[in-house]
Amino acid sequence: MNITTADLVKWLLDHKSWTNDRGNLIYQAFLSDERYSVDFADDFKSEGWEQYDTDQDACYFGVWMNKSKLMTLTYAEGDWSLVVCSDTQHYNAEITDALAFYGEGRIAMTIDDDGTATEYKQDRAEFLIKE
Repeated sequence: MNITTADLVKWLLDHKSWTNDRGNLIYQAFLSDERYSVDFADDFKSEGWEQYDTDQDACYFGVWMNKSKLMTLTYAEGDWSLVVCSDTQHYNAEITDALAFYGEGRIAMTIDDDGTATEYKQDRAEFLIKE
């Protein structure tokens, strides 16, 4: 499927919603696809989305954050969930919950000639908005 993140968000906002225990609206719908439609969307960066690395990342699972729009997006086996936060405090509560929930995601691993392995992990504190 060829979709922009802006189109995906607009589509999700037309679906059912409820409020989670952090006071944020969640919109959810099913659309069989893969996470790469977001990762490689033409407007991914320009719309402000960033991949949130987890230990579960696969073609059928992904998480993204958007500081400028105060949103998070999750894809799991066709289920899309968009969390819309009303302000910085609610967005940071959502990120703090994600920090506690998801296992650390590895960006890359290198192995030197002597066999020494070095792991590179995402600095998740970067997703929080400093107030």
